[in-house]
Amino acid sequence: MELIKTPRLLIMMFVQYFMQGAWNMTMGLVLSSYGMANIIGTAYGLLGVATLISPLFIGMVADRFFASQKIMGILHLINAAIIFSTPQFIEAQDQTMTLVMIFLVGILFYPTTALSNSISFHHINGVKYFPVIRVFGTFGFMAIGFIIGQLGYSGDTMTWYIAAAAGVALGLYCFTLPNTPPKAKGSAFALRDLLCLDALALFRDRNFSLLMLSILVLMIPKTAYSAYIPVFLKALGFDNAATMMQIGIASEVIFMFLLSAILLRLGFKVTLLIGAVCWVIRSLLFSGAAVDSGVYWVLFGLLLQGFCWDFFFTVADIYVDRKAGEKIKAQAQSLRFIVSNGVGLLFASTVCGQLFNQTVTTPGPEGLTQWQMFWIWPAIVAAVVSLLFWLLFRDDLSGKKSPAAQPAAERP
Repeated sequence: MELIKTPRLLIMMFVQYFMQGAWNMTMGLVLSSYGMANIIGTAYGLLGVATLISPLFIGMVADRFFASQKIMGILHLINAAIIFSTPQFIEAQDQTMTLVMIFLVGILFYPTTALSNSISFHHINGVKYFPVIRVFGTFGFMAIGFIIGQLGYSGDTMTWYIAAAAGVALGLYCFTLPNTPPKAKGSAFALRDLLCLDALALFRDRNFSLLMLSILVLMIPKTAYSAYIPVFLKALGFDNAATMMQIGIASEVIFMFLLSAILLRLGFKVTLLIGAVCWVIRSLLFSGAAVDSGVYWVLFGLLLQGFCWDFFFTVADIYVDRKAGEKIKAQAQSLRFIVSNGVGLLFASTVCGQLFNQTVTTPGPEGLTQWQMFWIWPAIVAAVVSLLFWLLFRDDLSGKKSPAAQPAAERP
């Protein structure tokens, strides 16, 4: 049954991240190209606020009232209209309306990421098959990156029109996905459901709380990368930033295929720790590239994407699914996403925005020496997270050494 459903889930994941990549991958560069570099941090901060507001509520609705694929489809169709309307405000350099539209896009889009994970976990063995399904999201991200990079759209509002078209296609496709009914349908409604206290109760577990804290703080180097790497690459002289970034996405694809075997062998703690340490190394490489101007520093930094993303954030998705009870899996995925792309993104974008505005005061190649210090700070943050995680995280989920040690019947 899983093999029959898997192709449909692969397509869903591909278009989900194709759409996200279109509007989000070079959003900072687009804003910079239209004279609004000073609001890059604010824009990503608003996406964090948007993530705080909607995913937990949407997760509760999906867990109790409506099928997840239908909610996901409706959200994408509405969002496509919002995305289609955004470029006019960017081109007019209307900062207020641009930020309002970006906020609305975040409100509608980010719950769909949690829902896509929840739908996938509902129909497959998470540890065994989810990395394979998730890698098709990476393929989607890679495909749109090559398209907008090679067509010269890296800093152009055309990327938003592409995202709108993808949103319409994905919204309609969602209604054809395998049915994912609410697992808690028919249960008596209580205020704790509206407040999502069942999912929030996971924070009573010390190791779960430590992982969520690590994710939140590690969003600083992640946001420094996602928001400012296109601007940094432009300063280094690379005009096709979106295409260059696909070097990292290719690395992510390779390691996604290997992730299941690595996770089963090493367990959650070691795999997550490797991912955290690689954020340290990556930030230091970019810092070196700023003063050396050597392309190899940049290439090695981009190639670490597979370790940085797969080994930490994708494994965190699997960990959350294993910790959550059957009735709150959608809420739990939303909760993880709120910690990273909600509170974490708001916190990290504020920090990175202030750091960028105060550190990189000279645009273009003339400001490369200032970028060196910009990348040093994310490296320090990631180093602190890695050390604390290594010292304090103890959870193996089963009292055994790794997920591989579990009997097959106990695995999701």
